[in-house]
Amino acid sequence: MSLREISRRLGISRQTVHRRLQAFEKIGVFKNLKACIAGDYVDEFVVAIWGRSDSTSVDSCLERLGRSRFTWRVEVLGGNSLFVMACLIDMTDLDGYVRFVRDAAEMPEPTVGIMCYEDGISPFDVEKKQSYKELSPLDLTIIAALQDDARRPVAEIASEIGVSTKTVRRHLDDMISDGSMVYNQPWDLTSGEDMFTLSYVKLRSGADKVRAAKRLLSIDPVHFCYLRSFSNIPGFLVGIISSKNLREIRKILLEIAEDEDVLTVTPDLIYDERMCWDADSRSPGVMSHSCERAEKKGARPRLKAG
Repeated sequence: MSLREISRRLGISRQTVHRRLQAFEKIGVFKNLKACIAGDYVDEFVVAIWGRSDSTSVDSCLERLGRSRFTWRVEVLGGNSLFVMACLIDMTDLDGYVRFVRDAAEMPEPTVGIMCYEDGISPFDVEKKQSYKELSPLDLTIIAALQDDARRPVAEIASEIGVSTKTVRRHLDDMISDGSMVYNQPWDLTSGEDMFTLSYVKLRSGADKVRAAKRLLSIDPVHFCYLRSFSNIPGFLVGIISSKNLREIRKILLEIAEDEDVLTVTPDLIYDERMCWDADSRSPGVMSHSCERAEKKGARPRLKAG
């Protein structure tokens, strides 16, 4: 989302938006703004990997996990457990990434789930765009130039890749308008905000997961608004409950447990979170190595991504 769009939606000036973003960066909430290829363009799918970590340093563990171009976000839970979400392009990437998480997170027995984003459970999912204008080698070169710092001056990029500023602006406008390129900003969970509880929900055999999930979400749409299923784990859901009030979280958990289709619900408090990069309206974009991953669609950048 552009600064202009944010300012329009909030009814404030772009200068005010820019100053607030800088303030968030200064206190460590937001990291550097990045540009990337939209997840839908490269047909990404989301996987979750969770389990107990043997690491003695959470910060080191998060830093290692963030080195992979696939890692999207990491939730730090009680009992030294981690919940890692990643975006892959094809199934051949899965085994290698699971091995990476096992080593980087020191997670000897990870559980792997392939998330469903088109099962109709979440009210926030939007229909996937069916086609995009194919990105050109110059498009990929421009994205590569912005993948570490999307605030670089257009004139600087134009000089670096040997085209006019007008050409760079036109390509950027076209990619943003088409939705093939998005901006994102990694961020960390800040202290003093709502408490977040990750909840593992096991359904009874034969239960309609979509119907059951929608019924559970209706318990409290404000504080319980995220719930996902997995294509490879039948009858299993993962949700997030947020509230400043622990009593409210407990009430929601009790109502989940009492549902006719629920066998068990296991909560786990999230006490830290690392967003390695942000998400667009449906599925996450690519933080880095954008060009390498888009080359699977046939285009190659003029310059290799740094």
